[in-house]
Amino acid sequence: MKNLAQIISNCLVQDRASQQQLYDYCYSTLSTAVALYTKDNTEKDWIFNIGMLKVYNSLDKYQPQTNFLGWARTILTRTAIDVYRKQKKHYDHLAPLQVEDAKTQLTDINASLNKLETEDIIKLIQKLPNDERVIFTLFEIEGYSHSEIEKETGVKKNTSKWLLSKAKKSLKEMIINSPTLNHYFYGK
Repeated sequence: MKNLAQIISNCLVQDRASQQQLYDYCYSTLSTAVALYTKDNTEKDWIFNIGMLKVYNSLDKYQPQTNFLGWARTILTRTAIDVYRKQKKHYDHLAPLQVEDAKTQLTDINASLNKLETEDIIKLIQKLPNDERVIFTLFEIEGYSHSEIEKETGVKKNTSKWLLSKAKKSLKEMIINSPTLNHYFYGK
């Protein structure tokens, strides 16, 4: 975006047209980051709007000549994590960890997901139950460790590992059972 600095400057004085331009710019480039934490597009838009309100309210803290999209993405993903944290029920129990050949499972799921288009991947991830979706996104996409996930979400490490395993298994099943996606899957 050519005039990003000017748009941000105008947003600081509550210029509605500039706020709309910034919103459209962020939505077109960052809504996918929020979608990975949500179950559908309605929830994505709701969380994105909450996050953008935080972006607008924090614009005075933004450092010019730094990566605006990275800065805004951090606010938006943290908003999605905060919403998850507020909605989730507290885990007072540890779920049993299923032992499988993790390397084979990871190779299979990665080979499948590497072949899919971004929108197809987001749709599959959005079909996962809330807990599995958030853990999968944090671990596989954002690169968090299970310890970091525990600090961010409050989900215990062992439960996080179990939910990640369950999410991968669910994704694998969705690909295998999809008439339009199963041709991407190897080792069916």
